[in-house]
Amino acid sequence: MIWRFYPAVLAAALISVLAGPARSQPMNDGEACLEGSGRAHLDEAYCRRALGMPDLPGVQRAALLTARAAALARLGESGAAEAELGHALALNPDSAQAFLLRALIRRGAGEVPYPVILADLNRAIALNPYFVRALAQRGAMYLQGGDWAAALADFDQALSLRPQSSPALFFKGVLRFHQGRFAQAEVLFRRVLALSPVQHPIAALWLASAAGRRGNSGAAALAHYLWWWQDGLWPAPLLQLWTGAANVDDVAAAMAEADDGIRAQGAFFLAQWYLAQGDDSAARAWMEQARRLAKPFMPEAIVAGGPHSE
Repeated sequence: MIWRFYPAVLAAALISVLAGPARSQPMNDGEACLEGSGRAHLDEAYCRRALGMPDLPGVQRAALLTARAAALARLGESGAAEAELGHALALNPDSAQAFLLRALIRRGAGEVPYPVILADLNRAIALNPYFVRALAQRGAMYLQGGDWAAALADFDQALSLRPQSSPALFFKGVLRFHQGRFAQAEVLFRRVLALSPVQHPIAALWLASAAGRRGNSGAAALAHYLWWWQDGLWPAPLLQLWTGAANVDDVAAAMAEADDGIRAQGAFFLAQWYLAQGDDSAARAWMEQARRLAKPFMPEAIVAGGPHSE
């Protein structure tokens, strides 16, 4: 399994949007659909069977459609997922979850204009001002759009409601990194890794980068988090570079056959590594690759274009 930063976070976010209280044995397909198992094929099947039941109330059908959309999105079927959400919102236009999920899917597709995605997030929060996940994701959109004050306000609001919101902590760390406040970024990335290394595995590389930008050892910063990665799995080559177990050629070879997202991610963290080594020329070359390859919503793309990118 190869870790791709944004799809990994998107999948976790899609699961968390609909996560309910765990039960050892769901009573029926509808309950299994809404609770989710974390296995997209199984969840989609439960939801599809539940939706085949006759005479479902509109709000209940909308909830099942939203859950199925989340499973379809995790299977890579974003078009079908968005269609299901359109049906869900026609049945229940007050579903904050459906608006959040549609925003996440549209952002993942990378083709929908920024204001359209932001409108879905605004609607989700208007319907539920205490919707921590929507606040964190809207903050990420503001961060992408360059509105740092609005981004920070959303992250802080989310964290005031739920101090252990790992998405809010992660994106606030990216914001502080973007601002050149590397000590604050370190603290935030450590909190993310303590809470949710599975949801945010790439936070370890942000942590190493923040330490390196402060003149500290990236390898030492990573020491407690290396248990998560196996040799050869992305982003293992990057972590091995920071810890001295691999070299730049090893990382470049691992990136060579990967998609643009991984290559952009690799270029960004190679640039950070070179900056920590004091090689500004090599860092600029790799940062330019990151800018060219990364999609606008990727945190690496946001920071690569920022004032502390070189």
